[in-house]
Amino acid sequence: MLFYQSMGTTSDTSKKSQTLFGQSVSPGVAYGPVFFNTQSLDFTTDRRLRDDEVESELARVDSVARAARVSLVHQRDQLSGHFSEEQRRVFDTHLTLLEDPTIESDLRSRIEDGRLYFEHALRDVVEVYERLFEVVESEKLRNKLADMRDVALRLVRYAKPASERKKDEGRQGGILVVRELTLSDLTEALDQGLTGIIAEDGNLESHGSILTSAAGIPAILGAGPLQDRLHEGQRVMVDGDNGVITIEPSTEAVHSAQGRAPEGGFEILAPPILSDNSTVHLTAAVASPSEAKQVKGIGITEMGLYRTELPVIQRQGHPREDSLSVLYGQVIAASDRVCFRLPDLKSTSGIQTFYSEEETNPVMGLRGVRLLLEYPDLLKRQLRAILRATGDEVARVVVPFVIDPEDIELVRSCAESAREELRLEGFNVPHPVEVGVVIETPSSALLGRELIQCSDFVSIDLDSLAESLIMCERTSGHPRVYDRTRETHPVLLRAVRKIAALTLSFEKELTVAGESLVQEGLAQLLVGVGVRRFAIRPALLRDAHAMLSEMNPETCGRIAEKACRVNTAKQLRELLPATWQ
Repeated sequence: MLFYQSMGTTSDTSKKSQTLFGQSVSPGVAYGPVFFNTQSLDFTTDRRLRDDEVESELARVDSVARAARVSLVHQRDQLSGHFSEEQRRVFDTHLTLLEDPTIESDLRSRIEDGRLYFEHALRDVVEVYERLFEVVESEKLRNKLADMRDVALRLVRYAKPASERKKDEGRQGGILVVRELTLSDLTEALDQGLTGIIAEDGNLESHGSILTSAAGIPAILGAGPLQDRLHEGQRVMVDGDNGVITIEPSTEAVHSAQGRAPEGGFEILAPPILSDNSTVHLTAAVASPSEAKQVKGIGITEMGLYRTELPVIQRQGHPREDSLSVLYGQVIAASDRVCFRLPDLKSTSGIQTFYSEEETNPVMGLRGVRLLLEYPDLLKRQLRAILRATGDEVARVVVPFVIDPEDIELVRSCAESAREELRLEGFNVPHPVEVGVVIETPSSALLGRELIQCSDFVSIDLDSLAESLIMCERTSGHPRVYDRTRETHPVLLRAVRKIAALTLSFEKELTVAGESLVQEGLAQLLVGVGVRRFAIRPALLRDAHAMLSEMNPETCGRIAEKACRVNTAKQLRELLPATWQ
């Protein structure tokens, strides 16, 4: 999701810088001019090759394929030390496609018989496989299609005229903006000496994201549509540590970000105090030990949400318990308290261990606790690793995509079984696992009372809950759908108010997390319905702290009560004071 914030006037220009927020893929800071990767397979022309042009076009096929192979092998070998064996296989898969005799034969026949240009022939070949794979329900074939598209785009790049390739080579030190992170995007950035990558869409589970992180290029994904927000050559700063993109940053801001200490060096954030002297608990939502160390440096020592998906994806569903325990121990060492969210995986994660076929609707498919209960070995491995890392402290886990109380009870039973196993093996794990619930589905909101009663604590995922309540996907490319996700609907506020009241009555701890916290007025409305604990990712912590410290809970409560009584997002927005917008 895309958010904007004015950052004041820069010292270099009278223009105000703007900040966009995405999701951190790879840490580090990059600054430079923006370059868009606009290449596609949409090659169309009415002109056909003359007879005397066919041989030269066939020779061009050989030349382009050779150049693409050489580049890919070079990058694979150059980066081999950064990748695991499984990650290196992605390169080998692409090399196999580049050398596939069937695909080469299809290309050549279209050039020879159809008198098509190489790009036109390549597009036609990919379209044939697209139609074929749409009919055949096979996850393996669908993955192959994604690889084919990526390889085809790589060939298109090397098929460019020499003059255009020379232009691309002048991008050294720049920032590459792409639709999604792919292996081709990564190697293009490396070839051209680009220092950072911004992806409009995508997810941390993709091969491109994982390999980009391994390569160490500062990268951010999920920034939203950028064609109308940025222009070629415009200077931006990519802060991969915090998931922040700053358009036309000041010189001071760049120097500060580039010279920041990895730990400390920043103003320490005290707990935000509301105008009535009540305290708001500001915790961090992180996905790595480095992020935990980073927020500890600014005084945030509680990880209200630690996401555990990445190690599972990197090991294709088979993370080693010992490795997980070490990783989780690093997070615990950097924190006073940690809440581990159990893996929430979907068929889009590309883990063939769990998904033999792609689901038509992954958001509502085998994911979250459903998958964990379907594969209890994975669930127990996660719980054992968390217990081992926690030791004589209390382990806290929160369960994603819960439908009813049975999901919680089954996880609790597995946790107790894991604890007994470890005790028999000689580990010091004296305390039962505290099991919490993530409220993010309509059924979990409707069964709030029952779920809260059987849980030790409660978390609300605002983004997922909003998606499911208003049936709008945050990654939708349709403007009308996408815009709906960027405004607060009263139904979301009503659901949170209900859960907040129930947790208070049952004396259970409630934490609210989600990127949508920065939407205009939402944080104030949440304070107004009684929320006093938030889990916020590092990029937003300082802004959230400043915003919360200025709130008047009485005003927030009065406006929130009115907002819960309206029926549309427009009506809710009209209630918000100008200072909240």
